Order: sequence, then C-alpha cells, then structure tokens
Amino acid sequence: MTDIDQSRFALMTVLTRAHEERPDDYPDPETLIVMSDHGLRSYAAGLLHSLETGPRSDAVATRLQQELRRILDETP
Repeated sequence: MTDIDQSRFALMTVLTRAHEERPDDYPDPETLIVMSDHGLRSYAAGLLHSLETGPRSDAVATRLQQELRRILDETP
C-alpha cells in the first residue's frame, strides 16, 4: 500500500466519523469518495486550517483537528 492510499484511508475514516457525529458540518462519505486523492488531501488541509484558526468549539472539532494534523504531517 502506498502512502497516498494509507493517507486516503485515514482521511476517509476520520472525516466519515466527523460526518456521523455532525452531518450538517462535514461532507458525507459519498462526497468524499468521488474526490481525487489530491482533492481529498486539499479539502482536509483547508479544513484543518479552518479548525486551527477558528475558535475551539467542542470535542468533535478538537479531535478532528488533532487527527487531521497527525495524518497530514505523516504523509508528504
């Protein structure tokens, strides 16, 4: 499995969990699946930036921020 495959799987997992917990705030898995690898990674990076620059809101957002940072820092 390549780094992008592992990264995509990890991103899909955390973003799907966020959608399950907050369906109005995060895209559904079907939307994520149709994104290219680059598109998914770009979306995740933009979401992470938004979470980091916005006010800390709750446990869901905080956990998502931590998981996105870990995933995006691990892959080139």
